[in-house]
Amino acid sequence: MVQREPFFPILLGEFASTAFLESVRIKFHFGEEQAGQIREVAEEMLPVLQKEAFFVRTAYPAENLSHVEISDAKEAGAQSAPAHSIYEKAAMSLGQGVDILQESYSEMGLLLQSYIVEALSGELLMRGYDAYNRYIAAHTDRHVARYHFPGSEDSFPLHMLPKLLQDLTQEITCNEAFCMLPKKSVVFISELTQEETVRCQGICDGCGNMTCPNRVGENTLNSK
Repeated sequence: MVQREPFFPILLGEFASTAFLESVRIKFHFGEEQAGQIREVAEEMLPVLQKEAFFVRTAYPAENLSHVEISDAKEAGAQSAPAHSIYEKAAMSLGQGVDILQESYSEMGLLLQSYIVEALSGELLMRGYDAYNRYIAAHTDRHVARYHFPGSEDSFPLHMLPKLLQDLTQEITCNEAFCMLPKKSVVFISELTQEETVRCQGICDGCGNMTCPNRVGENTLNSK
């Protein structure tokens, strides 16, 4: 059965905090003089997020995974899936209200504010993966070993996206070009394990681009 949950309360509780907004300002190279505008946009976004943002998750059938370990093993240096792994499909979305707000800024010619929405949304979703890790650890007897995204691997082709969304939620759709609506949405398959030596700290594990500004380090959130 699909489990729909409000977007992670810890993250939304921090969203308009000085610490979060300053981290976004620095990460996305806003000037200090733009801190007030960032706060104003965040304060407009927050009620929308509290009303609409959510995540949803359900099991991903084992029969769909017979090819995964074989194809993974063919990759140079790749390791096969941890023994006794199970998988689930999940989605996170900030809701259509954020898209509407961003479009309204653009229509009024407030391009800076529109970009601030993009930056704040991107950072919130990025931190959502760490929050999802913590949720799984707290609510199941497993933890996240790895993330898989439609279109990122041969084993998980992009054309699987519509079926994933159909199984997960009617609140997120995609067009023929596989663009999702609401735009601030992500869909993934998570690999869950009980092996203590296999832990994914975030979606960047395994990525070699150490200079990416979106790279997730350990302990993105304070332990709470």
